[in-house]
Amino acid sequence: MHKKWRKWSSLALSAVLVAVMLAGCSGNKNEGSSPDGSGGSETGSSQPADQALPEVDGKYSPEVTITNVRTLGDDVKFKDGEKIDDNVFTRWAKERLGINIKYLWTTPVANDAFKTKLTLSMSANEPLPDILEVKGTEAHALIESGKFQDAGALFDKYASDAYKKAMAEVPDAWLPYMRDGKRMAIPGIDYIMQHDDSMFIRQDWLDKLHLKAPTTIDEMEKVMDAFVNQDPDGNNKKDTYGMISTLKDNYNAWIGTGEIFGAYGAVPQIWEKDDKGDIVYGSVRPEIKQALGKLKEWIDKGYLHKEVALQDEMKAAELFISGKAGIAFGPTWLYNWPLQDVVKNVPGAIVKPYPLPAGPDGKIGQASEGTHSLVMLINKEMKHPEIYFKYINYLYDHYNDPEAGGEFEYGFAKGYDYDIVDGKPVFDPNIPGGYIDPAKYFLGIPPRTPSQFVKTLAELNGGKEPATPYEKKIAMSSTKQQMEAATIVVSQHQYTLDDLFTGAPTPTYKDKWQNLKKMEITAFTKILYGNASLDSFDDFVKDWNAAGGEQLTQEIREWYKTVKGE
Repeated sequence: MHKKWRKWSSLALSAVLVAVMLAGCSGNKNEGSSPDGSGGSETGSSQPADQALPEVDGKYSPEVTITNVRTLGDDVKFKDGEKIDDNVFTRWAKERLGINIKYLWTTPVANDAFKTKLTLSMSANEPLPDILEVKGTEAHALIESGKFQDAGALFDKYASDAYKKAMAEVPDAWLPYMRDGKRMAIPGIDYIMQHDDSMFIRQDWLDKLHLKAPTTIDEMEKVMDAFVNQDPDGNNKKDTYGMISTLKDNYNAWIGTGEIFGAYGAVPQIWEKDDKGDIVYGSVRPEIKQALGKLKEWIDKGYLHKEVALQDEMKAAELFISGKAGIAFGPTWLYNWPLQDVVKNVPGAIVKPYPLPAGPDGKIGQASEGTHSLVMLINKEMKHPEIYFKYINYLYDHYNDPEAGGEFEYGFAKGYDYDIVDGKPVFDPNIPGGYIDPAKYFLGIPPRTPSQFVKTLAELNGGKEPATPYEKKIAMSSTKQQMEAATIVVSQHQYTLDDLFTGAPTPTYKDKWQNLKKMEITAFTKILYGNASLDSFDDFVKDWNAAGGEQLTQEIREWYKTVKGE
């Protein structure tokens, strides 16, 4: 659920990985592992690479092994003594497909442990896993190492029709990983529009103060003024806020402020097209200045918390769920987590989603989450990459949109992500013994058709009777607020802007981006808190361009022309 893995978060790692991997290219290569999969990053099969692996009844026989590495976050839960290399999913892969899954190593999420371990492993020239899933921003250095196969060619050869159809919905997802016409990483495509935002409002506050939901920024300002000054929580104290947000370092976070900027005609921190059709960095467009001025007013008037530039998303969310704030911009799932906790904490609280408000000139805008954040790399030493595709194809063919009566009709595993109670399927939070998500154990992101989820939510909200197992599960496991939010984001999706630069860091990007980003945050924060005048924005733009921004813009425009064939 975490929004916006930003490109600048991994440049230092990229530089280290490039140096480490290029140095390691002359070292010892994997000679392949033994038949049981031990001793290296190979499939555990002695079958020649140019011959198909033998199968019996749709599974490999003899069994094969695929190696992997991964992080284990707090969201990866186990039951009944299971663990990452022995659980309901790994047993399924072995029994259904004849694939043994072996982890060379795992790390926790905290403190960039995965990056550190990967760097150390490569510096020691240790075997790479057969498959390696990383953030898209980190894939570029790995691609440059020369240690991975042409993933696009493998995809064309081995991917099933269902997998290809899903990927065809977002063809530009391949663009960042193109090298000399080859697609070197497979995007782990996600649902589109799932992270498009709507405006969630305390409906009970609106009703108490006899207000209508705002449709414009001006109307929203009046609502926030009432939320702050007319005691909507009835405690006779001036301790409420109009809106929660974070202006710390990511204005397009999952509780963000990008929509306010977008209402004035530009979205910060993404590369977008200006009125002339040229690619520009949104944060230096003149429209940003007006939005900054408005946000400064809101901070001064107490509509936003005075520490809005210091708070992360969870800190901001605490204000809402504790009953102290009335508006939040966020994705379709924001009510499910964490906003609905306000209903538990505040008797009578009601939260309802509404469309994004329009700016003074009728404009609406927000940043897209993009098509994916993770990608899969395939080790050049993996002799039988079709093993990975057999696994992912099966899930695309049977799990992604399951058949009635099929093995995944209600979910992946009974007693984990669903159960049968009194002859009827139940889902979280009604599963006896607690909900466990086996998809957290999958090799890479679960299979998804980009258009499927939010579109289905909106159709169900519109009155469509659920017919397929997928639709029935969505209907039973989704809140009314999420369905309503889905209808809103579908209706406003034309106002969602994609970040147009998704390629490998350009020369100037590598050298200057960290400084340019720091200049931006510093300049904006000073303006927001009155430590610099609003007109200092113009100086920031000049300084940003002089410090490398102008050259970077030219490089990104050239990259865009190249990948688009212009």
